[in-house]
Amino acid sequence: MAFEVGDRVVAEKSGRRRRSARQPLRPGRHGVIVRVLRGDPNPRYEIKWDEGTTTVYSPANSGLHPDPDHDGAQSQP
Repeated sequence: MAFEVGDRVVAEKSGRRRRSARQPLRPGRHGVIVRVLRGDPNPRYEIKWDEGTTTVYSPANSGLHPDPDHDGAQSQP
């Protein structure tokens, strides 16, 4: 799936599989697409994460998804 500037996304963290009953799934990382560096078939995005950092991200194996907690009607500051 291709994303555009301003889209809210969630990146799955590695190790999301449940390893034991005491260790829950690791939460995804939430952010906003700041710049599309390369499109499909091998996309590359600059993403500003909610923690305040900005990184270049190349999703592998569908590791980047639209943010299901984000209401598209709200605008970002």
